[in-house]
Amino acid sequence: MSIFRMSLQRSGLKRLIGKVMKISTNSPQGLEKRFCVLLSGMFLILFGVLLNIESAGAQSLQEKALQKILDDYLESEVLSGGVLLLSMPGQRIVVASGVANRETGAPVKSDSRFYVASVGKMAVAAATQQLVEEGKLSLNASAASLVGNIPNIGKLPNARIAKLSQLLDHSSGIPDYLTDAFSEFYHARTARLTPAIALPYAFDEPATGKPGAAFEYSNSNYVLLGDIIAKADGMPFEAALQKRVLDPVGMSETTVGAKPGSAKLAHGYADPEDAGNEQDVSLAAWNSPLGDGPLVTTVGDLEKFVFALFRDRKILKDETLERMIAPSAQDEEYGMGVQIGATRWGDWLGHDGLEDGFEAEVRYYPEHQAAIIFVTNGNTIADEYITDKVAAALVKAQRSERKLGKDAESGSSKSRR
Repeated sequence: MSIFRMSLQRSGLKRLIGKVMKISTNSPQGLEKRFCVLLSGMFLILFGVLLNIESAGAQSLQEKALQKILDDYLESEVLSGGVLLLSMPGQRIVVASGVANRETGAPVKSDSRFYVASVGKMAVAAATQQLVEEGKLSLNASAASLVGNIPNIGKLPNARIAKLSQLLDHSSGIPDYLTDAFSEFYHARTARLTPAIALPYAFDEPATGKPGAAFEYSNSNYVLLGDIIAKADGMPFEAALQKRVLDPVGMSETTVGAKPGSAKLAHGYADPEDAGNEQDVSLAAWNSPLGDGPLVTTVGDLEKFVFALFRDRKILKDETLERMIAPSAQDEEYGMGVQIGATRWGDWLGHDGLEDGFEAEVRYYPEHQAAIIFVTNGNTIADEYITDKVAAALVKAQRSERKLGKDAESGSSKSRR
């Protein structure tokens, strides 16, 4: 029972007693009246208590339903563990399941920290847009003119002619550094990555097209943005992101990359070589503090971020945010670092993340001011999104509520007749 409701019931009881005491008992009618008022008042208070119990029961049922969605999904996708969050006005549910560390047997908890891969692109895009607002960067400037610590940047196809805006919306035509050669090198080494180490793997790849001609998702775009942010702010990329996004939003459980042995870390498991045996691939993710996927975080911190960015508009000015979430000319399902989608429950803004051993889904539904967030320390088999399953369950629940409401209204009409 909420403190607010308890307070109402206590104040109601005081008013009831005061009202009863004012009724005269000098006659049988007075005694009868006092008894009737007292009886009706006690009934109303009891009814309020029952409503509280029903409300708590409904919350418990919703939590059980969300837990079942998570457990069924982890089982069907053969995932080690995960956390699922649903947060909207008047309701916040977080459920967790599975194993965070197979070696120690540590369970996944609601505040376990997961690498979220490309979900971090939203934070990088937001930091970039802040620099544009401050006049430190221009959306029309060429990528090569803005970078700081990437030798031979001219060897990267399109880097001299692609604009900053085209890095943000993936229309630069710059090829992806995530090649087979990079994967072989990195998984054999797993040392901490820098843009100067990663981007040369794209130097010999062909441009995917002319800048601005088409949407072509490339992680190289956001590696460049990370380096551009560092140069514009005159500090390491990690420090700039901390200053511009993590600290102002209160994301105290979030880091750029992670050190092995840090508290609450969920280890990622995958079979990158298709050898039929999953292994702990966490180091590769934790040692990748680049702009294309920098964050290790919790569902609670991601909730804070999407509410601060999209709902409360605390990170960017309205005009800037509208530009960021507007569909690009090349792809109606992507803005500037933000994916745009729709389900039967409504339109959403957010981003997915995928890396060996880790996946994440972040959805913010403006119509409902709701966030649905999922993180896992494994890789899915099917193309189904668990966040879509939650949205479908919410649609079904709303339909049931409307039906119950109509049935109750129909019953009231019949009783009046």
